[in-house]
Amino acid sequence: MPVVEVLSILGVYAVIFAVYVAVVLVIAFGRQPLEQWIGRRRDRKRARIEAELDRTQAELRQTILQLASALNGNALEARKALIRESYLARGEVPKE
Repeated sequence: MPVVEVLSILGVYAVIFAVYVAVVLVIAFGRQPLEQWIGRRRDRKRARIEAELDRTQAELRQTILQLASALNGNALEARKALIRESYLARGEVPKE
């Protein structure tokens, strides 16, 4: 067997061994940091979603308050119109 083939075969085995050692080291020592990174990523996503929900809730609350205020103003005008119409139906002049 020529020397070049032996060196090529040894090189392939060396690379396979290096990859094997790297995989074993990642499994042995990289699992906890990987789990921590995934946990931090999940926490950041949860915080981002909660912030978006808080912002949307504040916008909806403001919209509801604006609509309630507008309806209250409309209700006041409607009551005034009804009172005015009831005076006119009785033939009286409404007091302003």
